[in-house]
Amino acid sequence: MGSDKYGALSGAIARSQMLDQISRNLANVDTTGYKKGSLTFETKLQDAVATRDKVPTNQVQASSENIDFSQGVLNRTEVETHLAINGPGFLKLQQEDGQIVYTRRGNFRASATGELVTATGSRLLGADDLPLVLPTTDYIISRDGSVISENQVVGKIPLYTIEETDRLQRAQTGAFVAPAGVLAVEDTSSDLMQGFLELSNVSTMEEMGRMVFNTRVFEATQKVLNIYSQMNSKLSDLGNLQ
Repeated sequence: MGSDKYGALSGAIARSQMLDQISRNLANVDTTGYKKGSLTFETKLQDAVATRDKVPTNQVQASSENIDFSQGVLNRTEVETHLAINGPGFLKLQQEDGQIVYTRRGNFRASATGELVTATGSRLLGADDLPLVLPTTDYIISRDGSVISENQVVGKIPLYTIEETDRLQRAQTGAFVAPAGVLAVEDTSSDLMQGFLELSNVSTMEEMGRMVFNTRVFEATQKVLNIYSQMNSKLSDLGNLQ
């Protein structure tokens, strides 16, 4: 396979990966607190031995996912265990396997022990990184995260800010993992909104536009690959005639 054909093939693969990413965004358009992603690509110069004619090959490959942490619309639900963040902050969770993760999905429910938990069983952490246990009496959660029952503060839900959000990685639960060296500090600039949920920041129209564009580019690369195949076939025929 010629070096140019390698380049076209890598382009087709890259566009296919981009279409997969767009499909994931569209599939999560109604997922609470979902943050849309896009792929970052890099050009890689392959070794000279990569091709039959010893010619270096330029290829494109996906290097990482870019996550857009811009805030989604806050939707009022009136459910007392629902929480949304107005601002850039994150909530801290402990997954069932013990791993600490961060999220903006606030569709919590109260467990049998009174803890706020997610649908996947992760526990919301309060002060001192201990699971938050709701009071047995009526309560409200103020904008600064204070849990107030009978006019007394009985708990606290801290929010966290992460400067290097570009290094956060998605966990299988939909939350985000902070790699080693990425610090989370308490955030006092964001507000916690009880009885609200943050909607996905995916724009259906925008993603559909990206899908149409990438589909056309993918089809173009397929045509290029077909042209190269025809050229190689004709070159082979000429060689046989000699």
